[in-house]
Amino acid sequence: MATLTPGVFTYSEWGLRHNLDGKIAPLVNLLSQDNGILVDMMARECQSGNAYEFTQVVKLPTISTRSYNQGVSATLAGVAKQVQTCVEYPDLIVIDDSLMQLGGQAAEMRAQETRLHTQAMTQKVASDIFYSNNTTSPTTFTGFANIYNTVTTSTSQIANNVIDCGGTQSTNTSLWLITWGEKQIHTIFPEGMPAGLQMIDMGRQNTYDASARPFLSWQHWLRWNIGLAIEDWRYAVRACNIDVTLLAPKTGLDLISVMNAMVYKPPVMPAGVAPVQTSDDPTVTIGRSCFYANRTLMGMLDLQAQNKTNMLLTIEQWAGKPTLTYRGIPIRCSDSLVNTETRVV
Repeated sequence: MATLTPGVFTYSEWGLRHNLDGKIAPLVNLLSQDNGILVDMMARECQSGNAYEFTQVVKLPTISTRSYNQGVSATLAGVAKQVQTCVEYPDLIVIDDSLMQLGGQAAEMRAQETRLHTQAMTQKVASDIFYSNNTTSPTTFTGFANIYNTVTTSTSQIANNVIDCGGTQSTNTSLWLITWGEKQIHTIFPEGMPAGLQMIDMGRQNTYDASARPFLSWQHWLRWNIGLAIEDWRYAVRACNIDVTLLAPKTGLDLISVMNAMVYKPPVMPAGVAPVQTSDDPTVTIGRSCFYANRTLMGMLDLQAQNKTNMLLTIEQWAGKPTLTYRGIPIRCSDSLVNTETRVV
């Protein structure tokens, strides 16, 4: 008996995709997600192939005082170059041509299968934006959670932008505030290639089975080349260790107070958000700020927004849709944020 290669579209699979009348079956997708971060994130092209380089100021000149007839030592600012690279997410759809033609609904079947592969790709990228780790998985980039991964300031400067919300178990989630901008935080894509998800229809191609015998199949490539560049780490803030088992409308964690602390971490925020914060860098322009939370936190925030005494957490219309906001900053749902994060220390 021949061994089927994983990922091969079989007659059994064809049967599952059709009703008894031979029509394509409408699918109830129990695995769909909402990941607003994919809509918000900004992308910049790499300057050299697959590499994106940026320069950070890591030390200011040392200023001193002097007495009359006393010289002054020359000092120098310190800068450092950082290089980030893209990774490739490939996916291939292969369906035997005879199976594709069976039933006379080839176009609809291909479209349905492509939608499912596209959703799987977007969910994978959304999850990796937060949780991937280049140290343990060299073919990926490192996501936010593995960069903003400590609350101990003696270990990392970035800990200044990580707020500990007290959870000590492995039933935690995080709330994120991210400002997307050219000099703040953005994704990257390879030089000369399109940004975002690419879909390449290869048409009918020769395909080979396990015994190297050819057959005709329809093929469709999906590809996404992407990386993450955090040019200024101060423009992302993580509220971690939020124990989802302890959330309650009145007695649980005060999420509004947490969000208030978060908006005072970045150097620059829009007017009306954190007006006491300014930057002495004239080249910095305000980016696009958004909060990201999973459905558990979104539900709790929605309850707090209905509190009559609350004036900062509101439901506003954005592009014709009701959107939860804090001080005018949209709060996006990201299903890729899990409720099983371990304690950040």
